[in-house]
Amino acid sequence: MLLANENIGILDSLLLSAVSMGIIMAILFLIMMLIYLMSWAYREFKKKQAEKAAKKQPAVAEAPAVQSAPAEPTAPGSCGELKLVKTSEADAAMIMAIVADNLHEDLNTLRFKEIRLVETDAASEK
Repeated sequence: MLLANENIGILDSLLLSAVSMGIIMAILFLIMMLIYLMSWAYREFKKKQAEKAAKKQPAVAEAPAVQSAPAEPTAPGSCGELKLVKTSEADAAMIMAIVADNLHEDLNTLRFKEIRLVETDAASEK
């Protein structure tokens, strides 16, 4: 039917195209089903492993929760606490603003853990 020198009509070429596309679609469908089957088997395997691990672990009684004092609410956008060592709050605020400006970053994206006053000798300054 499909020899190199044979001329085929329009109906034969349409039929051949339809059969070829049907075969390709069937193969793609089989590949899709194979992927679904493999993913289902993998999920089941992981589920069985989790069940085995849960059976092996001894049941541990939970200790009663210790009531702690409620933490002081932080300001919106804050990233924790800042420790000031021999520095006033106004000086610390100025230092943080200068650092943020030099880095071209917003102040709330930076995290300062400690600001400390560094003392120098008067003789070394001259």
